Amino acid sequence: MQPTEPSVGTPTAQRRIMDAAGAVLNAARSFIYQSAPTVQDPATRQAAAARPLPADMPLAIALSGGADSTALLMALVAMGCHVEALHCNFELRGRESDADEAACRRLCRRYGVPLTVRHFRTRAYAQRQGMSIEMAARELRYEWFADVVRQRGLAALCVAHHRDDNIETMLLNLIRGTGLRGLTGMKPVTRRKDGLVVVRPLLGVTRADIESWLTAEGASWQTDSTNLSSDAAQRNTIRLELLPLLETMNPRVRETLAATAQRLNDAQLLCDDAMTHVRHKVSGRDATHAMTIDIDALRQTAAPSLVLYELLSPAGFTGDQVTDIMSHLDGDPGHVWLAKGGARLLRDRGRLLLDAERLSTDVDTRRSATAEATVMPLDGRIELSGVCLNVRRRPVDATFIIPRQATVACFDLSRLTLPLTLRRTRMGDRFRPFGMEGTRLVSDLLTDAKVSLFERERQLVVCSGDEIIWVVGRRVAAGHEVTADTRHAMTITLEG
Repeated sequence: MQPTEPSVGTPTAQRRIMDAAGAVLNAARSFIYQSAPTVQDPATRQAAAARPLPADMPLAIALSGGADSTALLMALVAMGCHVEALHCNFELRGRESDADEAACRRLCRRYGVPLTVRHFRTRAYAQRQGMSIEMAARELRYEWFADVVRQRGLAALCVAHHRDDNIETMLLNLIRGTGLRGLTGMKPVTRRKDGLVVVRPLLGVTRADIESWLTAEGASWQTDSTNLSSDAAQRNTIRLELLPLLETMNPRVRETLAATAQRLNDAQLLCDDAMTHVRHKVSGRDATHAMTIDIDALRQTAAPSLVLYELLSPAGFTGDQVTDIMSHLDGDPGHVWLAKGGARLLRDRGRLLLDAERLSTDVDTRRSATAEATVMPLDGRIELSGVCLNVRRRPVDATFIIPRQATVACFDLSRLTLPLTLRRTRMGDRFRPFGMEGTRLVSDLLTDAKVSLFERERQLVVCSGDEIIWVVGRRVAAGHEVTADTRHAMTITLEG
């Protein structure tokens, strides 16, 4: 496709594209080298970051065949970058998908750019994973992109988002409701959790400049008649109706919004810096490594709701959920809020506990994986659910001292039924606490110790046969203790 009315002043459009892309790529060089874990010397990193951009920073480009990625490839080639193109065929649009792939092959042949194509059975994957087509396509492509970039030793992945995309994202977030971060738009250079560096060289470039330059170069591009994006209809409304309306009030509204996003981004950087200090004051980690948030300390901050949102939003909690949590901080312990991705927030005694690692919403399902007993070694280490125990057998002689720490259990080896097993607690578990008469429910022991729900779910017990001999880290059972007649002992140490 080509625009019917090419813009005049094309050389200016091309120059703007080159200047904007060059600035972002040099920022990317600095970002990559300054944060590179393999380059330890700060002077070396600084010198590498200061050199002009070029072939020593090989790049991948996500190439769809559309106008934006076509212009991005042309710009990178014109700047002398070493670039490899990656194209995803999601097999969703039949002949159109194949036409996109063919167009990418022609474009890469024309510019001498290596191209790798990957086909995905996107619908089957989405059904298997229980997610939308859009989310499935995003997950598949970025997982593949990260693998290719890592395996080929490429520095980063370039994607073709431009200024108009950024403005639409900003307005869409504003309309839906968002915090400060949602109004800052996309960043020119980011690093994903999987380590993939994503660069957006065209983020300062308008769609009009892109199409103007492509037309002047006689380049063609593909048009997606379906658009995978779930918010495509809303973006079209913003693009075709809202922005033209705003331009009647301010002809430079796009430039204004872009500048505003940059100022808000600067404000977000200040907020992030402040949050670093606030986070240390209000949050920590408990024995299960769940985040703890001190409710009194939270209330003493200048903006409790904002602080709580900044702490919880990375785990998937929404602004509405944070508002609800703030209004119920004084409720009884035990209430749980669930984020969309499966993270849980527990209101405990004077604090909130965030369990962000468990993605299943079914507690019984989560616990089943470790509910069965695991055989323990006679000597050596065993790890279960992130808890590590060190098992040792030793002779009992005149130098032997019975350990008294809560993190160490000591037993008469001859009074044990081997092998010992390790498991999580179960409903109705009972044991005979050392120094007490009769048996007691493990749940009562945990209640008296004011153990949170998350800690209860992770609590381990060591068993000799069917009998619990140690509630790990809390209490040993009677009947297996070392006596004057003991010849060999077994010690189990809770590490970490």
